[in-house]
Amino acid sequence: MGTGVPPVRAERSSAGQPRAAVPTWSVHALTDITGFGLIGHAREMALGSNVSLVFESANIPVLEGALDCIRAGYIPGGLKANRDFAECLVGYDPSVPTDIRTLLFDPQTAGGLLISVSAEGAGALTRALHDAGVPTVEIGEVRIAAKPLIVIR
Repeated sequence: MGTGVPPVRAERSSAGQPRAAVPTWSVHALTDITGFGLIGHAREMALGSNVSLVFESANIPVLEGALDCIRAGYIPGGLKANRDFAECLVGYDPSVPTDIRTLLFDPQTAGGLLISVSAEGAGALTRALHDAGVPTVEIGEVRIAAKPLIVIR
Protein backbone atom coordinates (compact mmCIF):
# COMPACT_ATOMS: atom_id res chain seq x y z
CA MET A 1 0.00 0.00 0.00
CA GLY A 2 1.38 3.37 -1.00
CA THR A 3 4.30 1.98 -3.01
CA GLY A 4 3.50 4.34 -5.88
CA VAL A 5 3.71 7.42 -3.67
CA PRO A 6 7.20 8.81 -3.08
CA PRO A 7 7.63 9.23 0.66
CA VAL A 8 8.44 12.73 1.90
CA ARG A 9 9.74 13.61 5.32
CA ALA A 10 9.13 17.08 6.76
CA GLU A 11 11.99 18.32 8.91
CA ARG A 12 12.05 21.02 11.55
CA SER A 13 14.87 23.41 12.22
CA SER A 14 16.50 23.59 15.64
CA ALA A 15 14.05 26.43 16.41
CA GLY A 16 11.13 24.11 15.68
CA GLN A 17 10.21 25.86 12.44
CA PRO A 18 9.30 23.63 9.48
CA ARG A 19 11.96 23.27 6.80
CA ALA A 20 11.38 22.39 3.20
CA ALA A 21 10.15 18.85 2.68
CA VAL A 22 13.06 16.46 2.17
CA PRO A 23 12.40 13.49 -0.09
CA THR A 24 13.29 10.04 1.18
CA TRP A 25 13.91 7.00 -0.95
CA SER A 26 12.47 3.57 -0.77
CA VAL A 27 15.60 1.53 -0.24
CA HIS A 28 15.10 -2.06 -1.37
CA ALA A 29 18.41 -3.33 0.03
CA LEU A 30 21.56 -1.87 1.56
CA THR A 31 24.80 -3.38 2.77
CA ASP A 32 28.27 -2.20 3.66
CA ILE A 33 30.95 -3.64 1.39
CA THR A 34 33.37 -5.18 3.85
CA GLY A 35 34.90 -8.61 4.33
CA PHE A 36 33.09 -10.39 1.51
CA GLY A 37 33.93 -7.84 -1.17
CA LEU A 38 31.50 -6.36 -3.66
CA ILE A 39 30.60 -9.72 -5.21
CA GLY A 40 30.06 -11.49 -1.90
CA HIS A 41 27.66 -8.82 -0.68
CA ALA A 42 25.97 -8.52 -4.08
CA ARG A 43 25.45 -12.29 -4.01
CA GLU A 44 23.64 -12.08 -0.68
CA MET A 45 21.44 -9.21 -1.87
CA ALA A 46 20.55 -10.97 -5.13
CA LEU A 47 19.82 -14.35 -3.53
CA GLY A 48 17.83 -12.76 -0.70
CA SER A 49 15.71 -10.76 -3.14
CA ASN A 50 15.42 -13.37 -5.90
CA VAL A 51 16.90 -11.03 -8.53
CA SER A 52 19.99 -10.78 -10.71
CA LEU A 53 22.45 -7.90 -10.73
CA VAL A 54 24.37 -6.33 -13.61
CA PHE A 55 27.41 -4.19 -12.80
CA GLU A 56 29.27 -1.86 -15.14
CA SER A 57 32.92 -2.49 -14.24
CA ALA A 58 34.03 0.91 -15.58
CA ASN A 59 31.74 2.62 -13.02
CA ILE A 60 33.00 0.73 -9.95
CA PRO A 61 35.29 3.00 -7.89
CA VAL A 62 38.78 1.63 -7.30
CA LEU A 63 41.15 2.87 -4.61
CA GLU A 64 44.39 4.32 -5.89
CA GLY A 65 47.09 1.64 -5.94
CA ALA A 66 44.70 -1.30 -5.58
CA LEU A 67 45.12 -2.53 -9.15
CA ASP A 68 48.89 -2.12 -8.88
CA CYS A 69 48.84 -4.45 -5.86
CA ILE A 70 46.72 -7.02 -7.72
CA ARG A 71 49.06 -6.88 -10.74
CA ALA A 72 52.07 -7.33 -8.44
CA GLY A 73 50.50 -10.47 -6.98
CA TYR A 74 49.56 -9.11 -3.56
CA ILE A 75 46.36 -11.10 -3.22
CA PRO A 76 45.04 -11.53 0.34
CA GLY A 77 43.81 -14.94 1.44
CA GLY A 78 40.35 -13.54 2.10
CA LEU A 79 40.06 -12.48 -1.55
CA LYS A 80 40.89 -16.00 -2.68
CA ALA A 81 38.30 -17.47 -0.29
CA ASN A 82 35.65 -14.97 -1.43
CA ARG A 83 36.37 -15.79 -5.06
CA ASP A 84 36.25 -19.55 -4.46
CA PHE A 85 32.90 -19.13 -2.69
CA ALA A 86 31.05 -16.80 -5.07
CA GLU A 87 32.61 -16.71 -8.53
CA CYS A 88 30.50 -19.64 -9.70
CA LEU A 89 27.54 -17.22 -9.76
CA VAL A 90 29.31 -14.52 -11.82
CA GLY A 91 29.39 -14.05 -15.58
CA TYR A 92 31.93 -11.67 -17.12
CA ASP A 93 31.86 -9.81 -20.39
CA PRO A 94 35.08 -10.78 -22.19
CA SER A 95 36.18 -7.12 -22.13
CA VAL A 96 36.44 -7.01 -18.30
CA PRO A 97 40.15 -7.14 -17.41
CA THR A 98 41.43 -9.91 -15.17
CA ASP A 99 42.68 -7.48 -12.50
CA ILE A 100 39.22 -5.89 -12.19
CA ARG A 101 37.63 -9.36 -11.96
CA THR A 102 40.00 -10.14 -9.11
CA LEU A 103 39.48 -6.87 -7.26
CA LEU A 104 35.70 -7.38 -7.08
CA PHE A 105 36.29 -10.08 -4.45
CA ASP A 106 38.69 -8.06 -2.27
CA PRO A 107 37.67 -8.08 1.41
CA GLN A 108 39.76 -4.96 2.10
CA THR A 109 37.53 -2.04 1.26
CA ALA A 110 37.01 1.58 2.24
CA GLY A 111 33.60 0.96 3.78
CA GLY A 112 31.45 1.78 0.79
CA LEU A 113 27.74 1.00 0.69
CA LEU A 114 25.83 -0.95 -1.92
CA ILE A 115 22.33 0.53 -2.06
CA SER A 116 19.46 -0.77 -4.16
CA VAL A 117 16.69 1.71 -4.97
CA SER A 118 14.17 1.91 -7.78
CA ALA A 119 15.50 2.95 -11.18
CA GLU A 120 13.22 5.99 -10.98
CA GLY A 121 14.76 7.08 -7.67
CA ALA A 122 18.41 6.31 -8.40
CA GLY A 123 19.32 9.59 -10.07
CA ALA A 124 17.68 11.72 -7.40
CA LEU A 125 19.33 9.76 -4.59
CA THR A 126 22.73 10.00 -6.30
CA ARG A 127 22.34 13.80 -6.67
CA ALA A 128 21.18 14.21 -3.08
CA LEU A 129 24.13 12.23 -1.74
CA HIS A 130 26.56 14.20 -3.93
CA ASP A 131 24.99 17.45 -2.69
CA ALA A 132 25.56 16.22 0.88
CA GLY A 133 29.24 15.60 0.12
CA VAL A 134 28.98 11.81 -0.11
CA PRO A 135 30.90 10.34 -3.07
CA THR A 136 28.32 8.35 -5.00
CA VAL A 137 28.14 6.50 -8.29
CA GLU A 138 25.59 4.27 -9.98
CA ILE A 139 27.34 0.99 -10.76
CA GLY A 140 24.60 -1.25 -12.06
CA GLU A 141 21.03 -2.39 -12.13
CA VAL A 142 18.69 -5.03 -10.79
CA ARG A 143 17.05 -7.46 -13.18
CA ILE A 144 14.67 -10.41 -13.05
CA ALA A 145 16.40 -13.48 -11.61
CA ALA A 146 18.48 -15.26 -14.22
CA LYS A 147 21.74 -17.13 -14.67
CA PRO A 148 24.34 -15.99 -14.06
CA LEU A 149 23.17 -14.33 -10.87
CA ILE A 150 25.67 -11.48 -11.26
CA VAL A 151 26.91 -10.10 -14.57
CA ILE A 152 29.97 -7.89 -14.86
CA ARG A 153 30.22 -5.85 -18.05
